[in-house]
Amino acid sequence: MKDIRKIFNIGKNDKSKKKEVSLFTLWEMIIITIAFAIFSSVITGYVVNLATKNNILKDKELQDITDTYNKIVNEYYEDVDKNKLATSAIDGMMNYLNENYSEYMDSEETNALQDKLKGDYDGIGVEIGKINGSVIIVNVFEDSPAFVAGIKSGDIIVNVDGTEIKEETTLEDVTALIKGKKKVKIKVLRNKKEHEYIIDIKNVNIPVVTSKTYEKNDNKIGYLYLETFSLNASDQMAQKLSLLESEGIDSLIIDLRGNTGGYLNAATDIASMFIKKGKVIYGIESKDKKENVKDKTKEERNLPIVVLVDSASASASEILAAALKESYGAILVGTKTYGKGRVQQTSKLSDDSLIKYTTAKWYTPSGDSIDGVGLTPGITVELTEEYLKNPCDETDFQLQKAIEILANN
Repeated sequence: MKDIRKIFNIGKNDKSKKKEVSLFTLWEMIIITIAFAIFSSVITGYVVNLATKNNILKDKELQDITDTYNKIVNEYYEDVDKNKLATSAIDGMMNYLNENYSEYMDSEETNALQDKLKGDYDGIGVEIGKINGSVIIVNVFEDSPAFVAGIKSGDIIVNVDGTEIKEETTLEDVTALIKGKKKVKIKVLRNKKEHEYIIDIKNVNIPVVTSKTYEKNDNKIGYLYLETFSLNASDQMAQKLSLLESEGIDSLIIDLRGNTGGYLNAATDIASMFIKKGKVIYGIESKDKKENVKDKTKEERNLPIVVLVDSASASASEILAAALKESYGAILVGTKTYGKGRVQQTSKLSDDSLIKYTTAKWYTPSGDSIDGVGLTPGITVELTEEYLKNPCDETDFQLQKAIEILANN
């Protein structure tokens, strides 16, 4: 082995420089040591990363997918759309699961779902529909820009920013004429007279909760209709419930008919407004574990409650209905619910599309699965032809039964 002093050019007999040179050499050695440590770390990370990649590449099925994609892109006799080719592969994987709730959604479907569940959007604050070729204002949201401007339900839209609305104009076309602007000029037909409005485009909170009261036998009965479990559904429920309680209600009807679900957290938060702390809201079973989700809040109520349900009440609606029935003591009235006892997760893809896939099954507080079965009401009431011909409170026998139960409670 060479003398270490020769390696670092240290003279044996140069005593005058020994201290200075030795100090320089020490720092040099420290730097070398640090550099070596960094180099070792980088090499180690590279090796680990390479090993991970190699494990992925050893997945024969994944390699087959990649090979097939490359073969088609590079060797197919016609040009192909790479994005559509990739999404077709994703769609095929979701179809393989052979389950109604796991699916691929394109960007338009994704945006529609997110707008519905987000609870707000940039617009004028109306719902539109098409009747006999005309685009009709079906509903005007309270306190929205359209409401403030004077737009009314039943108005027929005939022109948007100079573009005439014709029979072949779709609802999507009308929405596109409004979207992305700061102001919009809308001309409507009302009682055969044209009215023109310039309306600001603002962030609009989509109302998903409707409230009112009924009085019978000296009982004041509150009513809450929940359309969907959007991100702001629990906040709206809390506001409307507080308003009803300030009016002195003795009992409550929660209407979940036609509500196909939404965010699980929203259902949990709403259930927590009523259920006592420590009571089970639902049980959930994923691939790795099964647990009960319990109410953790101090908030609770003791109002007699009737929950209205039907065949379209699904998912989060069924979770809330089951929780109120089994952990609170509410009575279910209506018809058997849809029977969706599974929980989905979504994952957004690079082109703003998404996949929706099942990650768990949920159970009622008593441990029952309603998947494919549904919840059976304590009191079954069917809607009649009379209601279909003339939908109103008086012909809504499910609502009337709920009022009767609570009025005689």
